[in-house]
Amino acid sequence: MVKCRTYSQDDYQFLREMLFEAVFWSRKEEDRPSLEEGLSYDYMKHVLVDFGKRKGDIAVIAEIDGKRVGAAFIRYWNDIENIRGYLSEDIPVLAIGVVNGFRKQGIGSALIESLKSEAIKNGISKISLCVIKTNVAYHLYVKQDFEIVEDIEDSYNMLWQA
Repeated sequence: MVKCRTYSQDDYQFLREMLFEAVFWSRKEEDRPSLEEGLSYDYMKHVLVDFGKRKGDIAVIAEIDGKRVGAAFIRYWNDIENIRGYLSEDIPVLAIGVVNGFRKQGIGSALIESLKSEAIKNGISKISLCVIKTNVAYHLYVKQDFEIVEDIEDSYNMLWQA
């Protein structure tokens, strides 16, 4: 059974691994950069800097039998420094990753539900994300009440509102 818990600093390396999975999950093993190379790309290297120290940094970790199998986090950005899925300074952006071999088992749903609950506890009532149109996770986001707010070439920016 999947259990979700809030993030602690001991989870930082795992959060990095799940950010990597969130971005590179669809690539074949031979086409994937190493973890360190992938996280050093310009569009990736700033995403988790000082995570947990900025207002609104929230993450949850999914576990099965005590083994970490996924993570989801939200973070606020601004017009100058942001990531895909950014809509405005007052809406944090979601990133989610599940360990290969544990996908399509309800872990993503559990993570999003847990994260939304933590967000509400922290006074956050909106979350955005970006998903490639062909990503099967699109259907997960729709089931989790995210709605398309922008159609951007091969992707959608989506928004959840409590």
